[in-house]
Amino acid sequence: MEAMTKAGVLKSSSGLQPTASATTVRVVNGKTQVLDGPYADSKEQLGGFHIILSRWPILTPIAWAARSPTALHGVVEVRPVMDGTLLTRDTSKFIKPA
Repeated sequence: MEAMTKAGVLKSSSGLQPTASATTVRVVNGKTQVLDGPYADSKEQLGGFHIILSRWPILTPIAWAARSPTALHGVVEVRPVMDGTLLTRDTSKFIKPA
């Protein structure tokens, strides 16, 4: 974490409360449903996140992930961040033709 901060690539980082503290929200037939607990019953869970800035290909974020203490005790998932969501942008480039 200190190395990412010194390198100027760390944009954001935060931990998450345990899944037992989760609230799941969905809308069904126009009505909001609020449920206690996580969306999926899973042995794995997202414990936190780091957002890093990289001008280079995926190899640079992978190198940072490999230096993370999380990689020593679990798994680090590396994904690009998109502007907006799939609901607020043109999704044609994400959807593969049938």
